[in-house]
Formats: sequence, C-alpha cells, structure tokens
Amino acid sequence: MFAELKNKELHLHGKAAELNAVARSIHKGRHGTSAYFDLCSSTSLFSTLHTKCHGKLATIEIKESDIYITYSESVKNHLYTYFSMPSGTQPGALFSLTHLSRDNPPLLADSSLELIIHVISSET
Repeated sequence: MFAELKNKELHLHGKAAELNAVARSIHKGRHGTSAYFDLCSSTSLFSTLHTKCHGKLATIEIKESDIYITYSESVKNHLYTYFSMPSGTQPGALFSLTHLSRDNPPLLADSSLELIIHVISSET
C-alpha cells in the first residue's frame, strides 16, 4: 500500500487484501483500540497508516510521515465498508469518501481530509 496527498485528498493505493485488512481493523475496533499498517516508503512520502477508534465521526489526517484515521464506534460500521473489497474487485476500481458523500448522519469531520481509494493489482 502507498499513499499520495493531492490538495485536500488522500489517495490510498492498495491491493484488495491490504484494504480488507484495514477494513477488518476498523470493523473490530473498540474505543481506545488502534492498529497500524506499513506503507511502501519507496513509492510514498508516508510510512505508516494508523487506525484508531476514538472520538466522534471519522477524521483522516497527516502528522509528519504518518496517516491517521480516527473514528468513533458509532461510525465504524459504515466507515469500514469503504475499505472492504470483494474478492472480484478489479484493479483500477476507485472509491471515494468525501464531505459531499450522501452519508446521513455525516461520516467525516469537517477538519478531515477526503479519501480516494485506488485498488491496485495483487501482482504489483
């Protein structure tokens, strides 16, 4: 997995299996739990993706070379579905989580970066 920052959008590129691992960590999260995933530093400015169940709504932010996705128990069951990829998900598929998403109640905090997920080939 690797990530790029373009304006206020975080572009996360990952194989379906890698994205499913992130989905599982979010889905199983309880208040105070966290997980981390190494990112390919040769392709990205970022080294680690952290997930943490804490606070309200979901927030995607960058601190130094790390990406943090924090979320509350009340939104985790909706948030994890953005990362959950069926086995037949084709490389090149795009999924977006933006402030304009039709989530009711809203999923992203106002201060959050938006997220674009790119599914890449498992042979990459």
